Formats: sequence, structure tokens, C-alpha cells
Amino acid sequence: MPSTHSTVIVCLSLLFFTAACQQKSDDKLEQELAYLKQEVGQLQQQVDIMGSQIEEIHTVVMRGQKLKNRSLPTQTNPDEDGKLPSIGMATAQIAIIEFSDFQCPYCKRYMDNTFTKIKSAYIDTGKVKYIARDFPLGSHPKAKGAAIAANCSLQQNAYWPMRDALFKNMRQLGDKLYQDTATQLSLDMTKFTACLEDQNITNKIDQDIRYGASLGVRGTPSFLIGKLEGNRLIKPKMIVGAQSYDTFKAAIDALEKQTQTN
Repeated sequence: MPSTHSTVIVCLSLLFFTAACQQKSDDKLEQELAYLKQEVGQLQQQVDIMGSQIEEIHTVVMRGQKLKNRSLPTQTNPDEDGKLPSIGMATAQIAIIEFSDFQCPYCKRYMDNTFTKIKSAYIDTGKVKYIARDFPLGSHPKAKGAAIAANCSLQQNAYWPMRDALFKNMRQLGDKLYQDTATQLSLDMTKFTACLEDQNITNKIDQDIRYGASLGVRGTPSFLIGKLEGNRLIKPKMIVGAQSYDTFKAAIDALEKQTQTN
């Protein structure tokens, strides 16, 4: 398949070939030239858009390849008195706070390749408490709506199965998916539908975004990981990107050793 650049060159060549070789009336020739110039302009716009998208993807990938080692200030009340979606035992001595976007392909890759292993090895065994916060990006138009649907499911204790369904059906995000999934989860549909229009849910998501931004979150997925002492997350570190299970394992194991020696 020819590249977009090649298409632009072909169109430019066609532009000059038409002007030079075909015998047309002046009016018709001018119309065709104007049309071809318009097509070339549109193709150039597509090239520019593609270039910016490639740069964005490159930035995210490079950001996701490294672990940020800087420690953040101690965070108090990391689950907001149980109001945030969380799984894990109350006695867990380590916590992970996730900032995620339901339309982010890197978040889905993390869910598919890493989260289930963390859950099995550390969350289900009582070692880690896992807290989810929303960080829908402005470049993902369906992410905020999906976050609203997930939070409305939280009100009926169905956040985690709704979350799984949203990530598994990322290409179908929209009202139909939210309603169908809520029905499959046997939610009270009157309450769920009303919740989708509740401004308090939108405000909660906006609060998550502001909180994440204040910590330096710039993309998704991003994570805070640290020791839990009482109701405080002690000097957590940030992990950025769809890191491998081994990256999280190393961070969690190091925190476990610190906990055992203290």
C-alpha cells in the first residue's frame, strides 16, 4: 500500500500532468485544478495529523519504559474513607493507587497482562490494597462517560465487573454497552440510569483528575505505590505506563522487606 506521502506526490504529479496534457475548456480546467488542490491540501492535513499522533505515541511509550524513582509526599486517607473503588484486605500493609482511562490502549494492555497477576499474587493474598481513581484524558472522548458508568456501578457494588467489561469492550464504549452491561450485572436500572446524569459523579471524576495532576500524573496508566501505616500512604513512588508484572513485583517485594525490618 503506498504511503500518504506517496499519495501526495502522485496527486501533485497528476495536478501538473492534467494542466499540461489535457485539452479542456478554461473554466472546466480551472474547476478541476481547484478540486485537485483541495484534495492535496486535505491529504497534507492528514499527514500532519498522523505525524502528531506518532509523536504522541512515541512519548507515551518512552514514558512507560521507565520507573520514576522520586518519592512523593505521604498521602493521607488514600481511599477517602472507603468511598473510592478498592479491593484487598483492610490489614494490607502496601497500597497501589491506579490512575486509569477506559479508552487508553496502554491501560487495557496493563489490565490484560499485569493486573490479574498482581491480584492473584498480592491482592487476593492480603498483602496489597488496590485503589482505583479515574484520569480520563481529553484526547479520549468516550473515557469520561465510561468512568461515569463505572462509578455508577460502584454505587451498587458492581464496580469491578463493570470495569472488566469496559476494558474488554473498549471499542464499543457508549450508552448501549453501559446499559447492556448493567442489565447483565442485574443492577437496578432506574437507579443506574439516573446516576449517569448525576453531576456529583462527574465532580468526583474531575476531583480525581485534579488530584492526579497535583501529584504529577500526566498520562495513563500511572500508579502510586507505598507502605500503608494507619490511614496514610507513606512517601509513595510513582510507576508510569503499562509496566510488566516483574516491575510491580520488584517494587512490592522491596516494600515488604522494608515492612519486615521496621
